[in-house]
Amino acid sequence: MKSTTNVIRKLVICLLGAMMITSVSSAQETTQKKSPFSSPNKEKAFSPIIALELWTTYSMGEEKNGTKYANRLDQSFRRLRFGAKGQPYSWLNYDFELLMDRLGENDYAATKGSYGGIDLWKAYISINPLKDSQLLNIHAGYFWAVVSREFNTSPWAVGSFDKTRASWYLRNFVTGKGNGIVSGLALGGLKNYENFGISYRAGIYSPEKFESKTEANPLLTGRIMFSFGDQEQTTYKCMLPGNQWKKRNGVTIGFGGSSQGKVAVDESTFFDKSSSYGADILINYEGLRIDGEYYKMKKEASGYNDFEGTEWIARIGYSFILGGKYLEPVFTVDKYVGEGEKTLFKFIGDDITYDFGVNWYINKDKLKVSLHYLNQDGSTSSNVGDYLGLGFQFRI
Repeated sequence: MKSTTNVIRKLVICLLGAMMITSVSSAQETTQKKSPFSSPNKEKAFSPIIALELWTTYSMGEEKNGTKYANRLDQSFRRLRFGAKGQPYSWLNYDFELLMDRLGENDYAATKGSYGGIDLWKAYISINPLKDSQLLNIHAGYFWAVVSREFNTSPWAVGSFDKTRASWYLRNFVTGKGNGIVSGLALGGLKNYENFGISYRAGIYSPEKFESKTEANPLLTGRIMFSFGDQEQTTYKCMLPGNQWKKRNGVTIGFGGSSQGKVAVDESTFFDKSSSYGADILINYEGLRIDGEYYKMKKEASGYNDFEGTEWIARIGYSFILGGKYLEPVFTVDKYVGEGEKTLFKFIGDDITYDFGVNWYINKDKLKVSLHYLNQDGSTSSNVGDYLGLGFQFRI
């Protein structure tokens, strides 16, 4: 029997395909009606997505399960994405993307993760039913179940060498998947005033990892942000921006959380209740960028000790202009700690990473070169060891 998630994915893909065909056909018409439903914007109806991030790394002192690995040089595509997006109507956006991440990665490198083949990254539509207002946007499809700042920031926009490992644990805890992308329906929007702004996102999701024959409790997530001074976003978007290019002087404080009722997938994966909550902050002052978050996680099940976890991130960078390009030295530390019943969440122990590096934005984050050194330690880490990484990022 096909899962609800797979059905939703196929419906969304079919819808996107129909939209693209309609847009192309409409572009061939010489006359157009004035109705917002029959006159798509030909210039905005279709834009290709091509993005790649190439890594060259040198792993040092790696150890796993008491076995020491040889130091090694490795080249891989950390991210390889392709798809399409567009706004065929003023009230409708779509975004569709496939992935081939970690292509060519050495299994014994100190980088974390492994290549899993071609897969769907995201596929969703956004509807804005309010003319000349960004207060209400409706999202439907396969996208992020947002909780924290790092959860809601694009990997192309972070200042560290990669998305932090601590945030990976939070995403895995909430959705059962490291990328935090699941099928669902959400509402989001923003409202800006002079020197103050507020934005929100609330959603209901059906994580495929937590589907159950005997229980049917959806995942609920919510997040609200308050901005002081210059606004972080002038236009509402699903994902948060990264470097503000020395243009913003302001502070954003966010609060988020998630909740899900009883789930009984099998004998080893179940819980009576799962929840997360916490806060995060972003500070921008000219070229200075400071961001961080602190989130708690808890799963409960009768007859077992509760699982409790904590993840936190602290990152600081400063952008200055050199030769007409932005150069950003960055330091990041992130940590995860999980305690309690391993049956409820298998990552019991700790994981900590220190990241020192510099980013060179040749064409902002569309064309970027990064050089970082990462020190990794902890009992839950898939790989423990240091590595020096050179990254090349390109997007259109």
